Amino acid sequence: MGRLQNLKEKFEDSARLELGKKVEERKKVEEDIRDLNKKIESFSLEFRNEIKGTVSVTKLTNMIEYKKYLNDQLNSLFKKLNEKIKEEEEALENYLQAKREKDILQKLKDKRLEDYRIEEKRQEIKDLDEVARINYIINNEK
Repeated sequence: MGRLQNLKEKFEDSARLELGKKVEERKKVEEDIRDLNKKIESFSLEFRNEIKGTVSVTKLTNMIEYKKYLNDQLNSLFKKLNEKIKEEEEALENYLQAKREKDILQKLKDKRLEDYRIEEKRQEIKDLDEVARINYIINNEK
C-alpha cells in the first residue's frame, strides 16, 4: 500500500504543478490582452487627434490598417485565452481526480489500520478471557 500511496501522491503533486502552470499561462494571456487594450486605446486617441487635422490618404490608410491589425491581434489573444481557460479547467479536473484517488487510498489505509486495531483488541480480550477461564479451573480444582 505504501508504494501505491507514494505513487498517488506523486500524481497529485504533478497534477497540482500542471494546474499552477496552466493558471500562470492564462494570467499571462490576460496580461497580454490588458497591454494590447492599452495600446489600442492609446492608438485610438492618436488616430482621433490625427483625423481632426489634415492627414494624407496614405497615412490615414496606414492608420486604419494598423488599427485593424491591432484588433486582429486582440481577437487572436481572446481565442488563445479561451484555449488557456479550457486547459486550466482540464488541469483542475485532473488535479481534483488525483487528489480524490489519493484521499480514497488514505481512507482505505486508515480503515485497514482501524480494523487491525479492533481485531487486535478482540484477540486481547479473548486471550484475557482464556487466561481467566484457566485460572478459574485451576482455582476450583484445589
